[in-house]
Amino acid sequence: MSAALALPLLGATAQAQDLSDAQLQEARYSELGDMLTVTEAQGRFAWMKKCYDGLLVELWEQMFDTRDIVSKEEKLRQLKELWLSADKIAAGKAQYVTFANEDFSNPYNWVAGTSENQACTLMPPEYQPVALKTTVLSHNYCDNASFDNEWEWIAKVTVEDFQHQSGTKAHTMVSGKVVTLPANRSVKVSITPGNLEPDFPSYVVARVWVDWDHNGQLDSSEMVYKSASDGEFKFTMDIPADVPEGTTLMRIATDAGGGSDNACSRVQYGEVEDYLVTVR
Repeated sequence: MSAALALPLLGATAQAQDLSDAQLQEARYSELGDMLTVTEAQGRFAWMKKCYDGLLVELWEQMFDTRDIVSKEEKLRQLKELWLSADKIAAGKAQYVTFANEDFSNPYNWVAGTSENQACTLMPPEYQPVALKTTVLSHNYCDNASFDNEWEWIAKVTVEDFQHQSGTKAHTMVSGKVVTLPANRSVKVSITPGNLEPDFPSYVVARVWVDWDHNGQLDSSEMVYKSASDGEFKFTMDIPADVPEGTTLMRIATDAGGGSDNACSRVQYGEVEDYLVTVR
């Protein structure tokens, strides 16, 4: 199980439990697009308490499995203490529920709220709680996604032994695994663009940024790679010797429209993928 996913919920339905080990291994936890900070994890619980308190009660009953009579208010209090205790919050390890359909994908790009002030939205009927995730990022990063990802996207990214393959999306948050980078060394990286017409590949610009100082900003000085090609990008990335402990963000963007050195500027034709990394 990955570092970013604490465990599959005990609330996995019978249908999900019937999945084979191979199917579970292939399930795309990493593309649920739901990576929250501690504040957002607290907001997720408050939003669910307002909009889906019955679901929280069901989760409590599956997790505690007791015949004792316990009030709804007490069940919700115990869940909040379990996931959002003062100790966990102080350690930046708050936990929150995330949702997807029975094969652990998110075809409707629906996510639960992250604030009690958000309006309740209707969960797709085939969705269910699929994971109890643990917060690992201290900051929110600027949003980015492509305007058009029909013709070009990011098909595969490798960093040494780590590999992630995916189909076409405007943006992917790869939150299912934290990529460990060795301090003061160089690592091999490759980016494989996807093309709707592979026999006539597009000429795209690839850029990579890493928030080395963990300040929540992908500064221009933190752009570690930029190149243009109609094929696979292969390069080495130098890892600084002195990087704060903890998890930070690496952003990869490809753009057939040329793109921008600003990591927050929207991509025209391609894809943006965000990865969790730590340096040791």
